[in-house]
Amino acid sequence: MDELSREELDQLMSVFRDQALGIIEEMIQDLLLLEGDRIDEGAINRLRRAAHTIKGDAACIGLNGITEIAHRLEDLIDAIMSSGSSFDADVVNISLRCLDEVQAAIGGDAVEDLSEERLAKLLIGVREVEDLHGAGLVGGAADHEGIADEHTAADRPSWETTADRRGLVSERRAGDRVGKQGRDYVRVEAARIDALLNLAGEMVIARSTLTQVAGELEQSIPKSELTDRFMIASSQMGKFIGELQKSVLKMRMVTIDQVFRRFGMPMRELAAERGKQVELEMRGGETELDRTLVDLIYEPLLHLLRNAVDHGLETPDERAAAGKPRVGKITMRAYHEGNQVVVEVSDDGRGVDIEALKAKAVDAGEISLEAAREMSDEDALDLMFVQGVSTAKEISMVSGRGIGAAAVKSVVEELRGTISVRSEFGSGATFVLRMPLTLAIIKALLFYAGGQLLALPLLVVGEVCRALTTDIVTFDGHESFRMRDRFISVVRPGRVLDYRERPSQHLGGIKLGAGEFFVIVANVTGKKFGIIAETLLGEQELVIKPLDSQWVENETLAGASVLGDGSVVLILDAGVLFRKAVKYEQGPSREAAAV
Repeated sequence: MDELSREELDQLMSVFRDQALGIIEEMIQDLLLLEGDRIDEGAINRLRRAAHTIKGDAACIGLNGITEIAHRLEDLIDAIMSSGSSFDADVVNISLRCLDEVQAAIGGDAVEDLSEERLAKLLIGVREVEDLHGAGLVGGAADHEGIADEHTAADRPSWETTADRRGLVSERRAGDRVGKQGRDYVRVEAARIDALLNLAGEMVIARSTLTQVAGELEQSIPKSELTDRFMIASSQMGKFIGELQKSVLKMRMVTIDQVFRRFGMPMRELAAERGKQVELEMRGGETELDRTLVDLIYEPLLHLLRNAVDHGLETPDERAAAGKPRVGKITMRAYHEGNQVVVEVSDDGRGVDIEALKAKAVDAGEISLEAAREMSDEDALDLMFVQGVSTAKEISMVSGRGIGAAAVKSVVEELRGTISVRSEFGSGATFVLRMPLTLAIIKALLFYAGGQLLALPLLVVGEVCRALTTDIVTFDGHESFRMRDRFISVVRPGRVLDYRERPSQHLGGIKLGAGEFFVIVANVTGKKFGIIAETLLGEQELVIKPLDSQWVENETLAGASVLGDGSVVLILDAGVLFRKAVKYEQGPSREAAAV
């Protein structure tokens, strides 16, 4: 390696890390797939090729410890194949342990090799498993320099040595893996794609300006060949910019399988800790979403999975007594719905005890006893996301403090998404996360409220109603709008954003007569509320710009954007805005009281 410069070596190390971490993730999934008596020649062959690849790549850059352990894993896989043995708990455990150590070594800020001490312990573990299968190999761990016989299985973590207590986590994936044969790939830094997206965003703003200027020219200049050519060129430019924007956004899209495949190991360990058997099924791994969402949704999904294992699923004996299979099932499903990506996490466990949940909310002081009695089951399930209210029967390291679900909702709403839950007591629960495909560009409805130009993501807009002053009634100090046969809560953005309302000076848009206004009906997690507006400007595509909290501190705002004429529009966060409104809907039976 002396002939390589420091810069060249760092580049090689970086490439090795990225490729090796991806390969290791695939190996983990194949090991979990093979655990037990499952036979899958494709998975076994992939494992052997993966170990061989890591061995060769690590050797090229002088990572001798990783080279050695990859070589021994390759030999172990060959031994299992030749002896006709299965990938039982011992084989899977030591293989996962080796991969975990390699991940830890190369996954930090700097790529490092395995230390002699760690390598020695791993090699002893591999040799012990080989001996158990009658597959002692030449050049085994006992021959490695510096290894003493006093190293025993006691060095392993408890979840590796207590096979009689270990949980079973098997993993099933719906659909075939996407083959990579016949495709060409170029590795590009994510920062470069982000920079390209920013430029595309600026071009979208420039397109809006050009479109506006074109319209003004058409009205102010007599029609001529020159104006016709300009209008055609403007239209073509707008089309090309739109295609460019779509292409750049597509470059940022990755499959959600990159998130899903990270859950096998933590679920396996948690199942072992809690004494449960779990089958983790994943569907829709090919569903694409913006790469910025991949890391951001990992923690919320991990909490929901832990919640399902910890106190959603029963123990094997409890399930057997209830007439259920001893192995509990957790299903993760992803799919596209319009411009949103939907992720569902469901289990076939005990479900949510609605009455117990209401009682805990009353004890926590969140609702009154009378309100709890009148509350519907659908509204009661939302209490799960109130901090301090938990469905857990006992407090553990994973759950029971009433904080996790509220934190999950907070993170999802920061991503301009929503979360809801449905459950049938005794049959399980399903959490549904809905998030935008990208955080960079949205389609929004623009309007004026209190003289301020605002935007609301089009995904949450259900309908727009014309209203009179008499259609707004006050009940318990909150305003509601009489919409056909029911009342919905309404919110005035000026009061929420705490700005002084002023007459709108905008000349465009749709306005109503005196005493009339618009009610924009928004739908958040299946519940409706209204936003009062005096002028509608219509739909427009917006490039979201973050707000500097030093100057603008209001949780109701999700960001801002610049229009073609230079106007700044504030983008509302529908979820936060909903919390500012009254969190209930009144049916016809409440109309008399409301009036």
